[in-house]
Amino acid sequence: TPWQIGVCAAKANFLPGLVLQVAALAIGVAYYASPGFHGILQRLGDWQDRFGMAFSVWMRVVTNGVVPALFCALTPGLRLRRPWAALLFGMAWWGAMGALTHVFYAFQAWRWGAEAGFATVLLKTATDMLVYSPFLASPINAVAHLWQDENYSLRATRLQLAAPRWYRRIVLPNQVPGWTFWTPSVMVLYSLPTALQMPMAALLGCFWALMC
Repeated sequence: TPWQIGVCAAKANFLPGLVLQVAALAIGVAYYASPGFHGILQRLGDWQDRFGMAFSVWMRVVTNGVVPALFCALTPGLRLRRPWAALLFGMAWWGAMGALTHVFYAFQAWRWGAEAGFATVLLKTATDMLVYSPFLASPINAVAHLWQDENYSLRATRLQLAAPRWYRRIVLPNQVPGWTFWTPSVMVLYSLPTALQMPMAALLGCFWALMC
């Protein structure tokens, strides 16, 4: 079943996901505990504040679009049929997702506040993992990558989506491992200032794409 496929994927990615979660936690702790590291990250935050959505888009283009495509192209067992198409798709898609995520994080800060208190972090995490992810981000991401898997054929993609229970078949197997990886990760992410949340999301998204 899709649930079982998702659970198996979560188990398969448990160890690398745990390593990334620990790394994210270390970054969060270092930001508040180390003045030097705080200064480095604050520079990223300053760039985010200065360039806004454009910075969010280009971060995702590079970290989630270019880096995974190059990794696949240079790894014999992972080479795609059309590497240049995969590169262009990844850049365009993750650039668009960068813009969407930028708007969503701004909404989160407006709705729940920009402070990093425990209650605020929980509210933002719940909104992200229980609303934004399963009802918007995961479905559109799954459909976009289905189109890629179908060799960029709209007709083949429509046929897949026209079949019964497309959400269970296409979205759920990726949503379940997504919950296990991203829930602890976004709790760390939302403990950082709003200007650092996009850089952290881009970094985590890069390694998530490489894992998947």
